Amino acid sequence: MPSRYALIVGLLAVASQSGAADVPQCLSEFKAEEARIVREAGRAATANPPGGDLKAQQQIMQPVHAALEAAAKRADDCNRRSRPAISQDAIARMNQCALKADQEMDALQRAYNKIQNPSFAEQTAMRNEGSRVSDQRMACMKKAQ
Repeated sequence: MPSRYALIVGLLAVASQSGAADVPQCLSEFKAEEARIVREAGRAATANPPGGDLKAQQQIMQPVHAALEAAAKRADDCNRRSRPAISQDAIARMNQCALKADQEMDALQRAYNKIQNPSFAEQTAMRNEGSRVSDQRMACMKKAQ
């Protein structure tokens, strides 16, 4: 049973990293907290093994999962605080990007709504044009920052 527990904790630990930070200090704090949580969970499971009882396993893993989520949230908050603030000019440029893209999508939607029974080719063209506008919006937003 210890190998099954190790697998569960290992998978949970890997899954928790998706919320981890990318700032080195925040990431190291997250890794240390994660290691502590997993270590304590391993000790608790060794001291009181849940056996094959799924409900007991879930009861052991719920606080572990909650603790890992909290650690990931703290790391994400740390990461957000470490980023420089966006200037007012950049925000204005980003708003212009969004407004332009929204206007293009509205015009595209109006043109599409005029078609009674769109063919497959027309539907494909609409989707492709929508994707192009969305891609341009993202490129403009990145450039505006």
